Amino acid sequence: MNIKRTRLLALAILLPCVLFSQEFIQGRLLDSVSKAPVVFANILLEGSSKGVISNEDGSFRIPMEFKSEYEGLLISSLGYESVSVAMDALSEDRLNTIYLTPRTIALQETTVVGYTKRSLAKRIVRKAIRAIPRNFSKDPFSLVGYYRDYQQDERTYLNLNESIVEVRDEGFHKSDAKTTKYQIYRLVKNMDFPRDSISSMSYDYENQNKVIAQGFLPSYNGNELVILRVHDAVRNYDIDSYSFVNNLRRDFVHNHDFQMGSDVYLDGEWLYSVLFDTYKENVRAKGRIIISKTDYSIYGLDYAAYEWNKKKEGSEPSNEDSSRMIFHIQSEYRPYQGKMFLNYLSFSNRFVVRLSPAFMLKNITIDTNNKITWLEFNNPVNISSTLDKEHYEVFFRKKKLAFELLKGHEEEDKVFIRPIFTSEKDETAYFSNDREAIKKRMVYKVKGLMDVYGNMLGHSEQKEYLQYREFFTQRILQGNDGDENGVPMEKERPLFDHVVTDESVEAVQDYWMNTPLQEANDPPE
Repeated sequence: MNIKRTRLLALAILLPCVLFSQEFIQGRLLDSVSKAPVVFANILLEGSSKGVISNEDGSFRIPMEFKSEYEGLLISSLGYESVSVAMDALSEDRLNTIYLTPRTIALQETTVVGYTKRSLAKRIVRKAIRAIPRNFSKDPFSLVGYYRDYQQDERTYLNLNESIVEVRDEGFHKSDAKTTKYQIYRLVKNMDFPRDSISSMSYDYENQNKVIAQGFLPSYNGNELVILRVHDAVRNYDIDSYSFVNNLRRDFVHNHDFQMGSDVYLDGEWLYSVLFDTYKENVRAKGRIIISKTDYSIYGLDYAAYEWNKKKEGSEPSNEDSSRMIFHIQSEYRPYQGKMFLNYLSFSNRFVVRLSPAFMLKNITIDTNNKITWLEFNNPVNISSTLDKEHYEVFFRKKKLAFELLKGHEEEDKVFIRPIFTSEKDETAYFSNDREAIKKRMVYKVKGLMDVYGNMLGHSEQKEYLQYREFFTQRILQGNDGDENGVPMEKERPLFDHVVTDESVEAVQDYWMNTPLQEANDPPE
């Protein structure tokens, strides 16, 4: 491994105490050239297999007690020089900024005599898929790691749920969905981040209250961790995973076009980078697969799908265009004792929520003494919009009634109506004291009204969010020697509906939650 020592910058910015305490050292990884966050980098405790993976903003945290137990951190990421940072150089009360140096190679250096770039790319991918049974473990193993799910509104984290989970995998020759079991070590609904009931509601395709644009995601009983595992196309290489990978072994090469990208550097080794794309049903899917040049191990698969009408829209959607993104799946695998194991898995999707109308009909009241009905709204009504009788229809016993609009009252949130009956029997029944019977026979249709704030009656706005589910491996256990910690997870119920005892929490001191920064700070100049 090609490791170099690096200097780090401790920012003289005091951050809120909710992010920093005596328990953690906080750091952030940035590209030394662009100053952009380095996402999903490996941060290992030197001399051990324990570690953590950087967040979307490049942040990470290490338990304070490890500072005296380990000499330093080993940091590596696809496309960057690996670095070593001494523990003594890390500040305990300030944000430690660490710069990683990018490594690139010219595209022409990856060509091979006898193949075009496209045919070579397809050949490499085929070899990598065929090599999965050889390169990934057929024997049982466990991944103990940090799992989280949350939503994002713009750049704000919502409903952050965190867990330490052990994934007990029976090996790649067995079905993940049928045989893999889970032990829950810790569960936290992080109350330091905003909680939002609107974005966390269940998907509702029947009423269209919460949907994925141009997509459908089964609920899997509300268990987001199970949903995440289903979308690991490499682990599930011989069954259907997601569009348009489908069955990776059978369909992936057939469904996509391929071309060679620039080689990618990792830990002293140059890896193949193969780019792919496809266009189906007004959806543009594209991504990259990273493959070893020696044994064709798959190191990474990045797959994103976007809404794109090829005939109507000129420019293709970019990777940064979240407004058109349908879903984005990122996975990385690293070698450990001769086999490849999951390093991290991230699955995000855009969804749309229909918000409750700002202006609504609140109640209908029948005044039997004055023989009138009033409609009560949640906001003051724009008077001019209430005077048009075309905005109302009144029915009783399925017969449409004439009516009179009453003016001159001072109730800003009400409209008064006097029904006009052609039958004395109907009038007597309407104004009787049997209110429940009346409500079943009475129908008021109201449309076109506006409140004083300009809101149309019953009009619903839509709001877009991003949903994330992510797992980051902290330790690999081979064989059936998983830790006897935590409680078993029931796949048929949401992960965070389980209960973990205090004794279980005390038993997992070697693992920690890499909670992201609440607000990403701008990188230093």
